[in-house]
Amino acid sequence: MKLLAAIVLFLSLTACTYVADRYSTSADNVLAAKSWTGITLNVGSFTDGENLSGPTCNYKGPINTVDGESYAQYIQHALVTDLKFAGVYSETAPVTISGVLKEISNSTVTGTDWTLVVELTSSTGKSITLREDYDYNGSVFGTADSTCGSAAAAFMPAVQNLVGKIIQETPESLM
Repeated sequence: MKLLAAIVLFLSLTACTYVADRYSTSADNVLAAKSWTGITLNVGSFTDGENLSGPTCNYKGPINTVDGESYAQYIQHALVTDLKFAGVYSETAPVTISGVLKEISNSTVTGTDWTLVVELTSSTGKSITLREDYDYNGSVFGTADSTCGSAAAAFMPAVQNLVGKIIQETPESLM
């Protein structure tokens, strides 16, 4: 009986892992990239910044990407996906942009939001830092599964917005 109680106690204290959805192309991002005139772009590596720690949900457990890639790689693949759909991605493009994910955080305690900050560097020598503060409709009063599940589900649209900012800024700031 004591063993059973110990097992139940252990399982109740064990953290859960929450998983963000796989990236889905943004029609707005694709249309914005299609409007580039005569521009093709290559995307280099995106890396996590120094001392960057992955977000957790109310100390209940981490929020991971569905394919186990880093958050920076998730953003890189999202950008490549939207550029490919727009027909402006090319591995032989004259300009390559790379990125460093400087900040990633989410809140499910006092509000429901994601913050993503990425520093982009172009092979032209130009650089820019972009920030996405994405508020989503979630509850801070729900169960761990509902609040943390909502946080995980909101990561992908937060990345879509960040990729949209990258696409919007690239012709003027990185070319």
